[in-house]
Amino acid sequence: MPTAMAQRWSGRMGLFDFLKITVPAKKPAKAPSRLSVSIVEFDGRSFPLAALTTKGFVTKSFDGSLIPGQNARVTVRVDDAAGKFTFSATITVADTAGSKLVGTWTMLPTEVDEVIRKYAQIRGKQAGGK
Repeated sequence: MPTAMAQRWSGRMGLFDFLKITVPAKKPAKAPSRLSVSIVEFDGRSFPLAALTTKGFVTKSFDGSLIPGQNARVTVRVDDAAGKFTFSATITVADTAGSKLVGTWTMLPTEVDEVIRKYAQIRGKQAGGK
């Protein structure tokens, strides 16, 4: 004969049935969209890349840590819909007006020049150019 406790629990949860309780399923989070992570780095600082050409580059949100005429060794990391590549180069600071940094390449290896040209073509097509 079942005990009073067993009678109370019969028809209810078994000993380990509480493990089967489920929480209403949440919709899966959307995969993050591919964010542009194109930056110029030097001296442990990084600045978002606004433009990149075979002549040089422009950054935004620059902190003024370089002055016009100064040479610097930088690393450029491009990761957006038009391409993904990284290279190091020496630049001459051309302008630091406002919150931008304009740098010109002092010497750019031929293979890097080609990658930048292809990147510019892809960006032009994405922007609606030829």
